[in-house]
Amino acid sequence: MAWRSTRVLVGADLAAAVLLILVDMRGTGPTDALRGIGGAVAGPPERALSWVRTQAGQRLGGSAADQERITVLEDQLAQARATAGAAAAGELAADQTKELAALAPAQGYATVAARVVSATAAQDPVRSVGVSAGSGQEVRPGLAVIAADGLAGIVDSVSPQVSTVRLVVDPATEVAARVASSGEIGVFRGTGDAGRFELLDPLGAMAAGDLIITLGTPSRDLPAGLPLGRVTAVSGSAADLTRAAEVAPAVDDSTLDRVLVLVPEARGEGAS
Repeated sequence: MAWRSTRVLVGADLAAAVLLILVDMRGTGPTDALRGIGGAVAGPPERALSWVRTQAGQRLGGSAADQERITVLEDQLAQARATAGAAAAGELAADQTKELAALAPAQGYATVAARVVSATAAQDPVRSVGVSAGSGQEVRPGLAVIAADGLAGIVDSVSPQVSTVRLVVDPATEVAARVASSGEIGVFRGTGDAGRFELLDPLGAMAAGDLIITLGTPSRDLPAGLPLGRVTAVSGSAADLTRAAEVAPAVDDSTLDRVLVLVPEARGEGAS
């Protein structure tokens, strides 16, 4: 009967370890006390698997049948963690998709969802990323690519399933833009790691903190109102006949993942 008791205890240990892992994934709350008690037995969830093996090995004596049972328990524990992790990842992806959809124009554009599959280094003179959508999804050069925080870049070249997107910070980027608060028009240019916005009217209102947005193009390839970034510093004066601003990009390309390609419906009807 002793061996039955030890096996029951191992099962209880596993159940406690699984419970602690699921509790840990849910974050802080009224179950903190439970985690504190369990921590004295099993330690952090990251050590639960090794703890189960150590405790079970000591109690069961390490026979072949016992070790096989321990392996099964470990597999069950790993599967529980994987299932919980996949669910959390799915919720995050859904949230990101909602954020992207909220930024896209309400009318006149179809959207093609894609993920970043490659990127140039930050020190590279050409700043671009590859995304998982191409001509097979009605994507073509010149179209806008948005992330949750604003304009990520413009499609530069396409293949059937992959496109190269020139980021807004690339030195070759030049976009008609305006100051969101005052409506003043100017030109935004990439500087490699940030942006520079130059007013057409040196007397126009502009200050640090102002949001710079796209002006839009007659072809509608680039919609109006997409965030480019915020002014961090202003230089020049009316006497200099020029006024420009340094702009921190709205989109952090170092964490870029899910994006939408905006396809004008008149030219890309049927894209999704």
